[in-house]
Amino acid sequence: MPLLLFLLGLLPFAVGGLMNWAMLAYPDVLPPFSLIAILFLLIWGAIAFFARPCVAGVRTLAVCLNLAAGIDLILVGVQELVLGAYWSNPAGLWAQLYYLPLMNLGFTLTPWSHSVFPAYCTAFLLMLAATFLGARWRKS
Repeated sequence: MPLLLFLLGLLPFAVGGLMNWAMLAYPDVLPPFSLIAILFLLIWGAIAFFARPCVAGVRTLAVCLNLAAGIDLILVGVQELVLGAYWSNPAGLWAQLYYLPLMNLGFTLTPWSHSVFPAYCTAFLLMLAATFLGARWRKS
């Protein structure tokens, strides 16, 4: 089950890649970013809700499901804060696309910042919160 949760934790790559494709293919159409973020968090919480009976504890569930998100947060943090630029290769692109479904909400919650990294951190915390809420809702 931990491997399956880790693989489900890669779902934001697919959603972010699909959003990127749609924005590049249809540049005149603005996607409903806030709606996408809310739906994404609901689905993320539902994954935790349904996976909860199969995992020993809520912390184990949260770590397995959000491990890819944590690794990606470190990658974008190194790129933005240490290097001062994003990698111009597929790894750099995909590191940015991971949080794309939640970036609008992340920026909305961090209007005080002129940097992207706090929005990434906020997106990560929102994913953790959705995981814990979904898992706690199902007490088994």
